[in-house]
Order: sequence, then structure tokens, then C-alpha cells
Amino acid sequence: MALAEPGQRRAGYSRTVGILKVLLPLTALTLLSLVFLLARTVDPTQAISNAEIDVEDRARDPRLSGARFAGVTEDGAALTIVAETARSDPGATMRLEVTGLDLQLEGRDGETMHAAAHEGIIDRGRGSFELGGGLEVTVSPGYRLATERLDGLLDSTRVRAAGAVEGAAPAGTIQAGNMEMRADSTDGAGYVLVFGGGVRLNYQPENQGAP
Repeated sequence: MALAEPGQRRAGYSRTVGILKVLLPLTALTLLSLVFLLARTVDPTQAISNAEIDVEDRARDPRLSGARFAGVTEDGAALTIVAETARSDPGATMRLEVTGLDLQLEGRDGETMHAAAHEGIIDRGRGSFELGGGLEVTVSPGYRLATERLDGLLDSTRVRAAGAVEGAAPAGTIQAGNMEMRADSTDGAGYVLVFGGGVRLNYQPENQGAP
């Protein structure tokens, strides 16, 4: 059997390389075309209709979910307000309309006030807040109260219920026309809870009914 000359071998190798240079790109293009043909077409309108968030509504009415505001007042109390949603007022950028509020005020000596409300306003420009929609208020030590509205300041400890307040007190039940929690001005330490507007206290001592 005759062996191929070196020149013939080089010519055959060159032809093989030339053929591969043509076939490989064609094969790649064919596979790429199949991928696009078999891929499922995405319908953007259907994707929007199945979304859990109403995109158009959010675009018209932008709001922030899970908003949190925290700070320390001039007298050293820690104030925290957490809201489910917060929406900026178009006419006042520092004014926020909020829903699902949870307010926590903790004094330097451990005094606490907690309030839960359906809705409210946080006005950072004026340094104030308003809570409304039926509130549940807990104040240490031992007050569990209900009122329709609370307002207060962001930079100092002053929370006020201008309307009727009623609920449980440490030694019974209490009803009042208004209520205010503020820093104690007599010695500059601690806080006082002041009831006014016709206060009625139904005293119920712990040993009532004992033999």
C-alpha cells in the first residue's frame, strides 16, 4: 500500500479545517434558531394582570409599605412609630398619611406608652403626629384605655387625647373628658399622666369581696 506524501496529508488537513469552519457556525445558528422557536412567548399584559400588586394603582398613588420612624425627644424619651403604609401628601412632602399605626414611647426611667390606631398623619415639617380611627392605649403602670384620637409631638414628650377616654386604671376603671401624658415639669425627671374634663374613677381595691 502506498503512503500519502506529506504534501497530500497537509492538503487533506487543510480541506478538513475549511469544511469545519463552515459547518460549525451553521450548526450553531441552527441550534440557536431552535431555542427561539421552542421558547414560550411571554405576554407582558398577562403578566401584569396576574400580578398581586396593582401596578397602575401604585403608579397613580405611590406609597411605602412597612414604614418606620424612630427618634429621641428633647427630654430623652425614645419614640417609635411603625406603619403598614405611608403615603406622601402631594401638597406637603414632609407630611405623610399613614395606616395601621403602632406607636411606642419609652421614657428614661422606664415609663411606657403604647398606642395602636387605624390611620394617622406624621408631619415632620411641624414635628407632630395625629392618630385616629379608634385607639387602644396602654400606659404604665396599669392603664388600658380607649379613645378616638391622639396627637403629639415628635421632638418632645407630649401626647394628648382631646376627646373622651375610658378604660382600666391600676385600681379600677376611669372615664375622663381628655388626657395628656407629658414630661414632669416639677423636677424635670419622669412623666405625668393627667386626666381632665370631668374625671370619674370607679375604685375597685384588690381585696374587694374578701371575707
